[in-house]
Amino acid sequence: MKSIEKVIIPVIIIVIITMLGIYYISKEYEKQQAAKRAEEIQQTVDEQLAENPVNADELIYKCSAMLVGKNTEEKKLKFISVDNEKLFELDYDSKTSILAKHGNYITLDEIKLGEILDIAYGLHDKKLMEMKISSEAWTFTDVTKFDINEEEGRMDIAGSTYKLPKSSIVSYGDELATFMDVTNVDTLIVKGWDRKVCSVTVERGHGYVRLQNDSYFKGGWIEIGQEIIKPVTEEMLIPVPEGDYHIRLTNRGYAAEEDATIERDKEFVLDLSKVDVKEVAIGHVEFTVVPDYAQLFVDGQMTDFEERVPLEYGIHRIHVELAGYKSVDTNIRISDKYANVEIALEREAGEETPTPTPTPSSTVTTDPSVTTAPTTVATNNENEITRLTNAVPTQPLDTSSRSTSTALPSQTSTSDSSNTEVISETRKMYVESPEGAEVFVDGIYIGIAPISTIKPDKGSHVITLSKNGCVTKSYTVSVSGDDRDVTLSFSELVQQ
Repeated sequence: MKSIEKVIIPVIIIVIITMLGIYYISKEYEKQQAAKRAEEIQQTVDEQLAENPVNADELIYKCSAMLVGKNTEEKKLKFISVDNEKLFELDYDSKTSILAKHGNYITLDEIKLGEILDIAYGLHDKKLMEMKISSEAWTFTDVTKFDINEEEGRMDIAGSTYKLPKSSIVSYGDELATFMDVTNVDTLIVKGWDRKVCSVTVERGHGYVRLQNDSYFKGGWIEIGQEIIKPVTEEMLIPVPEGDYHIRLTNRGYAAEEDATIERDKEFVLDLSKVDVKEVAIGHVEFTVVPDYAQLFVDGQMTDFEERVPLEYGIHRIHVELAGYKSVDTNIRISDKYANVEIALEREAGEETPTPTPTPSSTVTTDPSVTTAPTTVATNNENEITRLTNAVPTQPLDTSSRSTSTALPSQTSTSDSSNTEVISETRKMYVESPEGAEVFVDGIYIGIAPISTIKPDKGSHVITLSKNGCVTKSYTVSVSGDDRDVTLSFSELVQQ
């Protein structure tokens, strides 16, 4: 019996291999034959066209495509089809009709890269006859709440998720960029087709605020307009949306203020040695905490709140905790002599409540003289922006001095969409190039490239590079939550 098996099994294997070989050979033969037939058909069509020329109007092809390139010198335009994502190029001339969505004539300069168009062109001569802004495409303007995950091929916009194919483009006017060039402080125009993002245009870019001679304000707060609030670390370089701002720094009872105009890709240097520093007023805050035996921490210090608490005008970190309850963390801004803050804690899941209480859960209520610190968080939930309980650390800020290997402060800023908490003190993030450039992570200085730092937490982070005589540049990078190092290399900075 065993001898029979020894003969049959090899025979079966040989038969299977032979059948698979025949199958793949036949498939390849069919593929070659199909290509040969297509070539013969095209040759026949070309011969017939040569013998009997037809009217170009009879060979017009219509489709919807995205404009991805302009060559005005050679009068050529590049498109990507929204259906099959194929790239093709067409010629245009003065006879080409260029129309807006409602049919009125416009110029080519008014059509920006990334625009989705309904086009018609000659199949034979590849000449563009007409292009019109498509009414089937959708457009989102003034987009500030977004999250781009190029690796997963998705983009979240104000709570909705869209596909992000490899053919999607990023543009600054008529210049192409990459998704790494987009930061969470930019304002975007997003265009798409069905549930697919086709193009992202940076409508409002960003510049930078650089702090110099800021040692006195280390550990305090910087407010840039009504949107950006950050704890101050040594010699920061903060990405800021282009526009006009009032900048205010506060610490230890003193404040410095300055007006600034932020221009795209340019630095505004705020030298605090040249700014008048003024003593700030004191506000008296009454805290009402439920339950009233919870512990209150103000700026990391346990605080007795039986009487009104004297606090300097400006930003303060509030933390309330009690065993069996969910902690509350928030920032408040004091701007009046007397103020009231009410905080109610919510019980942890599974904890029994002895008596019912109508008090709302985990909420912070303030009077008009106290405001929660505004944020520039890029989030998918509309309600997240106005939520009053923002995660803020209670420990004092850690401001490390400059060195070749500097740790990021383990803290959370309510003005960032990405935190700088570390996920592992044994894992590193390396920035290898451009050599000699200052490197900032989420506005915090870490050193001169090549440089290493503790790997920041999972999510998007803004890496800013600055070098004398060069244009400052920011990139958005996605950090994974695994236990591996991150190594980054960037292109050389452009000379000014």
